[in-house]
Amino acid sequence: MPRYFFHLCDGTEEIDEQGHELPDDDAARLEAIRYGGGLIQDDPALLLTDQNLRINVTDEERKLRFAIVMLAVDAGWQPQQGGPG
Repeated sequence: MPRYFFHLCDGTEEIDEQGHELPDDDAARLEAIRYGGGLIQDDPALLLTDQNLRINVTDEERKLRFAIVMLAVDAGWQPQQGGPG
């Protein structure tokens, strides 16, 4: 089974040196979502500190396979006026 590494980027970088053996990219993607969800559940302020959380998932050759990005958007955001229509 391939080994995937889950690197946390939240204003700092935490490099995963061990990784996890998983059957494929789909399983790794689900694991990355679970990992991010667990981080937010344990410390909800983590997302608010830097307003984003990114988990870079790499393969055994340390090549980026995909990233999971969680964002906090300020409530003051407004859609742009004059869009297509």
